[in-house]
Amino acid sequence: MTTPPPTVLRRLYGLLTPYRRTVGLGLALLLGSVVAELYPPLVWIRVVDHGIAQRDWAFIGGQLALLVGVFAVQQLLSAWRGVLLERAGQAFTLDIRLALYRALQGQSAAYFESQRTGDLIARVTGDVDALQDVLVRGTDAVLANALRLVGVVGIFIWLQPLLGVLTTLPMIAVGLMLRRYAQTVRPAYRAARTRLGDLSALISDRLSGIRVVQGFAREDAETARIEALGRDLYGVGVEAVMIRNRAFPLARFVGNLGNVIMLGGGAWLILAGQFTLGGLLAYRGYGRYFYGPIDDLVNIGDLLQRAEASGRRVFEVLDAPVSVQERPGARPLPVPAHGHIDLDDVTFGYDAARPILRNVTLHIPAGQRVAVLGESGAGKSTLLGLVTRTFDPQAGVVRVDGVDVRDLTLHSLRAAAVGMAQDTFLFHDTVGNNVRYARPDADDDEVRAALSAAHALAFVEALPQGLDTVVGERGVKLSGGQRQRLSIARTLLAQPTILLLDEPTSAVDAESETQVVAALQGLMRGRTALIVTHRLSLARTADRVLVLAGGHIVDDGPPDRLRAGDGAYAALERAAAGVEFGAAVD
Repeated sequence: MTTPPPTVLRRLYGLLTPYRRTVGLGLALLLGSVVAELYPPLVWIRVVDHGIAQRDWAFIGGQLALLVGVFAVQQLLSAWRGVLLERAGQAFTLDIRLALYRALQGQSAAYFESQRTGDLIARVTGDVDALQDVLVRGTDAVLANALRLVGVVGIFIWLQPLLGVLTTLPMIAVGLMLRRYAQTVRPAYRAARTRLGDLSALISDRLSGIRVVQGFAREDAETARIEALGRDLYGVGVEAVMIRNRAFPLARFVGNLGNVIMLGGGAWLILAGQFTLGGLLAYRGYGRYFYGPIDDLVNIGDLLQRAEASGRRVFEVLDAPVSVQERPGARPLPVPAHGHIDLDDVTFGYDAARPILRNVTLHIPAGQRVAVLGESGAGKSTLLGLVTRTFDPQAGVVRVDGVDVRDLTLHSLRAAAVGMAQDTFLFHDTVGNNVRYARPDADDDEVRAALSAAHALAFVEALPQGLDTVVGERGVKLSGGQRQRLSIARTLLAQPTILLLDEPTSAVDAESETQVVAALQGLMRGRTALIVTHRLSLARTADRVLVLAGGHIVDDGPPDRLRAGDGAYAALERAAAGVEFGAAVD
């Protein structure tokens, strides 16, 4: 018989284990605080039934002094408890956020291709905040109200058993009603969190592409899409409110019947000589602790439902399988690495049933520059990703310096083999910090040396604040060629052994291309390099050219020898020559 998986809330509370001492002390303080909170009505009994009846002012004064002391102790314990639980709550929230970020950071490219960045951000921020509300406010309030209810029920029965039992009956009915409410409202809260993730993802995506939106005059259409999602979110939010407002008034009405029972039953028992006026006043004093928690517990029910919905989304990220991870006992690549790359009968496809690369075998000696050509979708970028374990092959082995990359630590592999994507990414930070990202301990002189080698120092020094100029989100304040040269400088600073260049000149204009190519030549000198490109001008500078088609390497050799043959590369050269000739004739 299999054990059922733990519920989301049980898993969330299981994450509190590192803070069990703090939480335990907080619970002890809570218990003391509730005891102090429930004590004052007992003073009323003694003052009314004894002090006033006997006209004993000394007794009354002593009871009032005791009351002041109890109030002081209760507030002290409550404040101490609040600090402890807030610390535990903040630490708990930080732990979950870090766990989410580590989980996301360790995922493969395939995972992110199937996810929306905005939705992931909503999970790390909004969903985690919802969980914090439950820990800091919800748990404390639930336990405090539960202790109050248990304490008051015990005191009610102790003071007058019959009246205590009768007064408690409506609260049992309220508990059953709230349980049914929780089951009814849960789907609405789950839907609300999902809609919020959808909305966050769409806004993030459209703001990232705002130039495209404005360039095609799509502002109104995109506003309409966001409004439609916003209205969906509004709809499920209203649905939850409607369910709440159908359930709560009835629950409050049933709960307040206890007040009627308390007053009527108490009066009857006093007249029958089975109760005292002081006891009835104490009952009334405890009423706020007995009936007041109805609204609080209802609100906590809402919080728990929201937390369950948010926790589910958080655990979807934490529980997502990681397709690329280090094997136990993985060892670092020796430093310095040589840079030999081998693919042995490698097959890979994003969908395993439709491979992009089929039984590819390839040997690249250290220090060789290899240009990789082929049509879009031929597997050129995939080839680069296999070297750095962005993904693993379904069959075959990829080796660096003779070692299966799956036996290497990811950090050492990716420190030795550095990639440059065609979509150059710069952080919203200064030029210096973007270049220094490859090696944070590099000083300004080393950064300038890398910029100079990347043919970027002149334009950087011409910027308003030089190295301290903020480049904007994704480097929006710079041209494509400038961004690419900063990326080259960043890669130079990393001092990799293997370079994996994916269309390094695709985003630059003709004027910038000369400088970028010159910078790339300096970057590749003395290093093993794989260069994915559509530009034959760049391929001709390589030591070797590979042409991919149909999942296989269909041409392989030095560019001069291949050009003289009748293979795939020669056909590309002839096609390019025809275009150039046609352009010249025109």
